[in-house]
Amino acid sequence: MTGQGQGRVRDGALEITAEVRAVNNRHLKLQTRTTYGLQSLEPKIESLVRSKIKRGSLQLNVQSHGSMAGAEYKLEEEVLAGYLKQCGDVLSRLGLAKSSIEIKDLLQLPGVVSEPKTTSEIPTQLEQSVLQAVDESLDCLSKMRIAEGKSMERELSEQLERLVALADSIEQRAPQVVEEYKKRLQAKLSKALEEVGAELQEADLVREVLVMADKADIREELVRLRSHFEQFGKLLQADMSQGRKLDFLIQELFREVNTVGSKCGDADIAQRVVDMKTIIEQMREQVQNVE
Repeated sequence: MTGQGQGRVRDGALEITAEVRAVNNRHLKLQTRTTYGLQSLEPKIESLVRSKIKRGSLQLNVQSHGSMAGAEYKLEEEVLAGYLKQCGDVLSRLGLAKSSIEIKDLLQLPGVVSEPKTTSEIPTQLEQSVLQAVDESLDCLSKMRIAEGKSMERELSEQLERLVALADSIEQRAPQVVEEYKKRLQAKLSKALEEVGAELQEADLVREVLVMADKADIREELVRLRSHFEQFGKLLQADMSQGRKLDFLIQELFREVNTVGSKCGDADIAQRVVDMKTIIEQMREQVQNVE
């Protein structure tokens, strides 16, 4: 499910911020960006994310603002002086005033300011601050996803009710299919036998109807469908999100509905099957985004 979250922790003169954005994905994909000096914490950050998030494509940005303990930037005076001399020489040849040189521009040139040297081992307190900021951002993300999940739960429940209603109508229609087949077969055979002067034997008619009824029997499929409906409803009401189990049940629902459609050569049932497949496909797209 989609959402975003932010976390912010102050550690002395240093402020740690974490921002996470998530979009739908049936698996967990994580992209992490950390500021200079925090790269060694990325494995622990990823472990924390995976302990709290199971699905989604996440982009996590962790930044530090301020002075990191034990780290200092150094102004390389000789390099700066070299740049000043070269710039002064160029300006003199062009007949321009040296006052046009601004120190703020020179500070951005390569080598003027050296990167801070930090120890490879990050202090425990700083590590805890970083993980706390990440944890806060994940909690914020989870709140947004929970709100979206409640809305999705309502929609899935409504779609489930529609599937139950369609299954009920198919169950009511099934006996009529056999009876109508018997009438059509009886009329067809009677007409054919009448042309050759023969009579239709009731036993032969019953045998043919029984063969057809056995081939078109969908009682087992309907029983399994109702079992899947019940399990799906329970998973929607569960305290913990059950995205993978819901995804599995969606596959089973589609399989049973497809079997019903292949068994019953009836236009009315075929239309209901098409309606059920459409609903199940809509549910499949939603369920793939459930945690």
